[in-house]
Amino acid sequence: MLETLSFEALAHYTRGMTTMFFILWTVNIYRHRHQNSMMMVMTIAASYITFGFMKDVVFLFTPWMKHPTVEGMVSLIDILCTPFVTAFFLEATRPGIVTAGRLLSGVLLFLLPIAAYIVIPNAIIIKIAFAMSFLFSATGFVFILYFVIRYDQFVADNYSCAEGISVKWVAGCAISYFAWLAAYYFCFPEATWAGEVVFDLFSMVIWVVMWLFSSRHYVIIEMQDTKTGVRRNPVSSCRPQEVRGEQTVQNGPPVPTRPADTRKPTGKEAFLIHALAKKMEEKIYLNPKLSLNDLAQAIGTNKSYLSEFLNSQGKNFHDYINDYRVAEACRILDSSPTGERINMTLVAERSGFNSVSSFNRNFYKIKEMPPSVYLRLRYLEKSEEQL
Repeated sequence: MLETLSFEALAHYTRGMTTMFFILWTVNIYRHRHQNSMMMVMTIAASYITFGFMKDVVFLFTPWMKHPTVEGMVSLIDILCTPFVTAFFLEATRPGIVTAGRLLSGVLLFLLPIAAYIVIPNAIIIKIAFAMSFLFSATGFVFILYFVIRYDQFVADNYSCAEGISVKWVAGCAISYFAWLAAYYFCFPEATWAGEVVFDLFSMVIWVVMWLFSSRHYVIIEMQDTKTGVRRNPVSSCRPQEVRGEQTVQNGPPVPTRPADTRKPTGKEAFLIHALAKKMEEKIYLNPKLSLNDLAQAIGTNKSYLSEFLNSQGKNFHDYINDYRVAEACRILDSSPTGERINMTLVAERSGFNSVSSFNRNFYKIKEMPPSVYLRLRYLEKSEEQL
């Protein structure tokens, strides 16, 4: 059967299919570019990869079809995708690390071989460009693995629910992507129709996988502040309070309704405010495995709209839920008999946290003191009240 199969015809078919796929895929990603910095970098990378496939139209012209100089230039343009792809992986594991200046510097570095090849079309320049790509990718990969470890440690220390936050998928995709490029380079040192078919099919598969993970991933903006020491505004009290423009839940933090905005909430916003208040009264946050998708399903909406609503109020899902969990912990500590020894592990479990370390760190962020200090202050207040 393989003897009758024309890999050249199949290669032309898959190349056309892959080109159309990347065009449509880029248009779809472009609509989500403002979702976060990671999606913006993915949009830029997707746009260049689409351009890379579309530029092969030059081979439709007979004089350029097998022209060695044109083939060399095409290879150099393909190599230029290296800084874009590496930038995506880095941004996914270290939000904010990719700036316009850094990305431009990487692009300019790979434009140098192209400029040199235009002046002196020599095959050595192409080999140098491949070597640059290998070193650039290898260096980036080391940083990616480091950032993955650091990112997941930050999640484990600061969030009680890690679903949709871990970036282990980035490490897996980066390993698959870079390993595939290396294997392709060594397995197909010379261009073949069979190699083109395999390359096109894998390109679609790997980017679909990365898109699926990216669309479900929740970016932690606080990662940008770990070195500067910038802190989020803590919730000053675990007790209920009347705040104009906010709807409060009994003995819990207020449900955000744009406190700085005096306009009347839209129908969807009013629905979410009421539905969130209801679920918080039911203490859905006590489920340590509660995810954004779980909460969205519980109130009858989709997770994208719920996430956008919470973000518009200056909260993300995990901050919002952890506010209630800390409030629950405060209620437990407030109700404890004076002088009684408190098991903080049990308090963490009863307030919805899945680890003591997550409980302690979130409590400190919100109350600006450890749970033990909070408990001692409560004991002192009770003693003064009795006197």
